[in-house]
Amino acid sequence: MTMQRIVLVGATMALCLAWNPGSAQLLPPASEEVLLRVTQQELDEDAAGRDQQSHAEAMAEKFGVEPPVVENLRTADQGWGEIAIRLGLARELTKADPNTYGTTADALQKVGDLRARRVGWKAIAEQLGVPLGAVVADVQRVRQELKAQAKKSATESVVTPGQALEHSRPHEGPRSKSSEQSRKKSERSRK
Repeated sequence: MTMQRIVLVGATMALCLAWNPGSAQLLPPASEEVLLRVTQQELDEDAAGRDQQSHAEAMAEKFGVEPPVVENLRTADQGWGEIAIRLGLARELTKADPNTYGTTADALQKVGDLRARRVGWKAIAEQLGVPLGAVVADVQRVRQELKAQAKKSATESVVTPGQALEHSRPHEGPRSKSSEQSRKKSERSRK
């Protein structure tokens, strides 16, 4: 490309942006339903490789239900994201209409009936009078808590070099005061 052509292309781009400065704006924010679907997929991906039983127990704890509730949804071929959204909707439904849906089981049954008819999340929330934004926030919060919990349990089992060294040494008698001081100094310098 010649220098003249490069200048011409650059000038044309500058003119277009000057003429319509709104064309360089970011995309509009995603809808609540899109955010929910993305979080659903992320929850499924986050659970990959985790122990299914402990993940079910952790999710049950986060939503305030008994583990068999989550396990029953899982055995019905529900993904982790789907389960979280169902539980989030059920929790909001029991808040919004406690006279009709006094228990999580009642609310889950209603959400399950609507999902069986292939009703989308937004339509379910509208039909039930539940704010979808609250469900999105709840499910995203639970996802973050589950990720943090998984990370913590994964790092608890990691052995640091200092721990490995301690375990590899043969048992020594009581250490002298100077060797104990030099060990502590060494540990402080590593931090």
